[in-house]
Amino acid sequence: MAKSIRPDATDDPFGQPLDAGFDPPGPPVRRYRRRPALIGMGVGLLATCGAGAAYLAQSSGDTVPVLAVTDTVYRGEVLDAARLTTARAAPDPAVRPVAASRLPDVVGQRASTDLPAGTLLTDAALTAAEVPATGQSVVGVAVTEAQLPQSDLVPGDHVRVFGTPSLGDAPPSEPPRSVAATVVSVSAVLDSGHVVVDVVVADEIAGTLVAKAATGRVAIVLDAADAQGGDDR
Repeated sequence: MAKSIRPDATDDPFGQPLDAGFDPPGPPVRRYRRRPALIGMGVGLLATCGAGAAYLAQSSGDTVPVLAVTDTVYRGEVLDAARLTTARAAPDPAVRPVAASRLPDVVGQRASTDLPAGTLLTDAALTAAEVPATGQSVVGVAVTEAQLPQSDLVPGDHVRVFGTPSLGDAPPSEPPRSVAATVVSVSAVLDSGHVVVDVVVADEIAGTLVAKAATGRVAIVLDAADAQGGDDR
């Protein structure tokens, strides 16, 4: 009887361990091409960013602290610490902003012109002139909103205060006389419904204006900046 021979498992070529020096093929290696143009652009971008950062650093280092107004200040109004803030600006001989270190000297001075919010203060925008000056008087005129122009009055405005007839009286046969004045300040509406407008006038006509205002029969009109004045001067 023939004897069958069972092949040994080790004789199977597919069952043999792989050679230690042989590695199975991995994923294909992708090779990238160098693009000199892109490399040059990248280097240029880095150089530009560096130069910009250096410029900003130098610019911020060249600025100095100066004073600016936080809200609109009208001509003639007093500057206080609450209306001033510190900003930074590059030194400019053409502007000459007021240094922040001068804050104590600026507080209490008046604006010589209208200063919109954010304006840098300059010496030309400040005045230490007292109000009233010699030969002037400040008179408070209480009126209702109906006796005022619809346009807001601000310090420095030129106005005239007119005497008006009583309610129900016939219009006067001649134009009413007026007193020329300059607005110093305007109050908010009081509980009485009146607004008090402080005006500065020549001291010799202050009594005339006080007498008109006491009757309550007055109206205030707004004039142009170059107005020549009223009738009682």
